[in-house]
Formats: sequence, structure tokens, C-alpha cells
Amino acid sequence: MSGQSQFRSLYTKDDWWAVWIGLAILVLSVPSFTGVLPLGWVPVATSWTNVSAALSTKWGNPWAGLLALYLFILLVLSPFMKIAGLRLLDWVKGFTAIFAIGWVVWIGANYAPIVAAMGSSEVGYIFALIVGIAIANFAKEPGWLKGSAKGDFFIKVAIVLLGAKILLTTFATTALPILGAVFLSFPVVWLVGFFASKRAGLDRNLSATLSSGVGVCGVSASIATASAIEAPPLYATMMSSIIILFSAVEIVVMPAVSAFFFGNNPTAAGVWMGLSVKTDGAASASGSVVDGLLKANGSALSAAVSTKVMIDIWIGLIAFILSSVWIARGYLKPSQGGQEHGARLIWYKFPKFVLGYFATSIVVSLIAFGYPTVAQGAKAVAPITSAGTDPFRVAFFIFTFLAIGLNTRFSDFRQVGIGKPALVYALCLCFAIVWGGIVSYMVFG
Repeated sequence: MSGQSQFRSLYTKDDWWAVWIGLAILVLSVPSFTGVLPLGWVPVATSWTNVSAALSTKWGNPWAGLLALYLFILLVLSPFMKIAGLRLLDWVKGFTAIFAIGWVVWIGANYAPIVAAMGSSEVGYIFALIVGIAIANFAKEPGWLKGSAKGDFFIKVAIVLLGAKILLTTFATTALPILGAVFLSFPVVWLVGFFASKRAGLDRNLSATLSSGVGVCGVSASIATASAIEAPPLYATMMSSIIILFSAVEIVVMPAVSAFFFGNNPTAAGVWMGLSVKTDGAASASGSVVDGLLKANGSALSAAVSTKVMIDIWIGLIAFILSSVWIARGYLKPSQGGQEHGARLIWYKFPKFVLGYFATSIVVSLIAFGYPTVAQGAKAVAPITSAGTDPFRVAFFIFTFLAIGLNTRFSDFRQVGIGKPALVYALCLCFAIVWGGIVSYMVFG
């Protein structure tokens, strides 16, 4: 990758756009710890019986704030969507629909009787997912809506913003145990996935692509693997469809399962979500739902995202290792297709939005470190998230769930040749879920 290409990626790749957008929102949020609230107009949903009281803000009219939030996000995201190839009018129509549907669902989920019955407003994420699936499968979904449903991008922005909520003091206490859980989990699942795929008769390239999807972190790992070993493009597309569909099922099922087994240990429950739910968006969303079910005040979500981040950082290395093995065994020529290899490949496949996650955490942590005690520092910086980054993070989570649903089509399973890979993936995913639960219990139980 040339220096010019690397520079160009800073304003053309969704990872970097997620970083820049997240950092820009953080900059606007930082003054909040002094009592000045530049983003105090951003609304949050509250439990309600009278819909006029469904939103609240730190200052200003909350319904006007909702309209302002729509315009703010629309304008901030528009340059990237243009670069990503969307027609501006299509993006405006698509995002308008996503914003409107998402917020109607989210406000509805905060209706007091629903919160009382379900135990948490986070069930709204599941409602958004179901609504998205219904639109994708039972209605004629317009192309402009599907094209605007950038779930992978929305969750990257949300994860960058989440970093502001996780102080380094908190991260330091869980980093090593989570890293241990990661190393006990994904290499085992990857190997089981690969040999099970080969045993089922899948070719080596499809086996490797499937294994990375079920063993590492879903769509991103499958695409990175398929690219590194130069597998047919259909393999990445096929596995992406399978992973997204199963992730939608996992979001609905796994939070309740995790809350049942780890009802008194939200960290273990969150780590289990990070190890077993196979996309960044679905894992983060599942952690958020677990938080609501266990009333964990963010610890399950923090554990789920930290686990996923610690898996994500190995995508580049895994792609490099597989590429090297394929070359060594003669499956791939070093010069074939002009592919990058070695350290450049590791950096090229590295998920850059992870850097934004750490950056936001470091900035807020440095402010907190200026206070005499950890508790005082955490209390002082709390407004940076509550009156700044968190309302945006919740909004991007809503968009992510809805977008995952809008991109989930049951008809994908009827594609020619997808049956066997789907079955193998399902069996390997079951193993990954069980093994992830065992590892979570061993490390955090």
C-alpha cells in the first residue's frame, strides 16, 4: 500500500470516518465536565405514560432537539456516504426513514408498561431489529433504504463513542482476564471450524473463510480472510449473509440465555456475548441488552465491547498468518493479484476504528486522572458521557439494530450451494457459544 493510498484511506475508509466522527463528538462533549453543556440539547428517551414526556434534554425543547439531532447526524455523515457511492438524495431518504423508524421504536420501547413488563428499555434494540427484518423480508424494501442501512459503519461510530465511557482504570482491571478469555476461545473455535468444514467437504478457501467468521469476529474477519488468501469473492458474500442472519437470531436469544446463566456476574455475561455473538454490532448490542436485563449499569456492555475489541485487533495478524501459510504450501503466489503481505498486510487489515475507541477512552481518562481519587475523577467526567457522547452512542446503536434487520434476508439461505456452509456454520456456532460460556465461567465465574 503506497503512502498516497494510506493518506487517501484517512478520508475514504469507513473505519477512519468512524474515528473522526467519534472524536469530533468527543471534542464537543469534553466541556461538559466543567458544567458547560454544548450537546445538552441532544434528547434521550425516558420512561413515559404521556408521549409528550417521552424525551428529555439538559436544556432546550427535547422534540426540537430530536429534529436538530436528525439534521446534525445527516449532515455529519453525508460526506462519507457520498464517498461510499450513495446518491445524496438516496442517502437523505434512506437516513430519514432509518432515523424516524428507529426513534419511533425506541420511544415506544420506553413506554412505562413495556419497560415494567420487559425489565428494560434496551428491549427496544430487539424491536428495531425485528422491525428491520420484517421490512426486509415482508415488504418491498427500496434500494435507497437498503443502501443507507450501513450497520457496520454505525456500530463503529458507536464503539468509538463507547470508549469515552470506559476509563483506563476500569479497562486495566479487566484487560488481562479478557485477553486470557480471548486466547482460550477464538483459536480453539477457529481450528474446530476449519477441520469441521473440511470434514464436511468444503474446499480449503471456504473452510478458512467460514472458520474466521465463526472463530474470530464475523463478517470483518471473513472478508479479511477471503481477501488475504484470494478466495473467490462469492465466499465472502456467502459467509457474510450467513453470519448476519445468525447474528440476528443471536441478538434475540443470547442476552436472555446469558442473563440466566450469569445473573449475578454481568462481566462474565458480557464477555460471553463478546466471544459468541459474531459481529461487532450484534455483540455490542447483545451486551447492551444484557446490561438492561441485569441492571448492570454498563458493565456487561463494557465487557462485551472490550472482548470484541481484543478479538478485532488480531484480524490483521490472522490474515497475515493465513496468507503466509497459503504461500508456503503453494496455494497462493506471493505476487498474485498484487496483494500486500507481511507487516503491511497486518496494518492494512487492522480495524482502525479500534484506535478511536482507545483514543476516546484515553482522553477522558486523562481528565479523570487530574482528580485526587479514582471515584472523584469518574464522577467529574461523568457528564462528558451522560450529556455528550452517550446520547449519540444510543442513537447509533438504534440505527445499527435497524440496519442489521434491514440487511437480513431469509431468502439468502435459498442461494445455490449455501445450504451446507450454513449448516456447518450453525454447528460450529453452537460449539462457539458453549465453549465461550465455559471460558467465561472459567475466567470470570
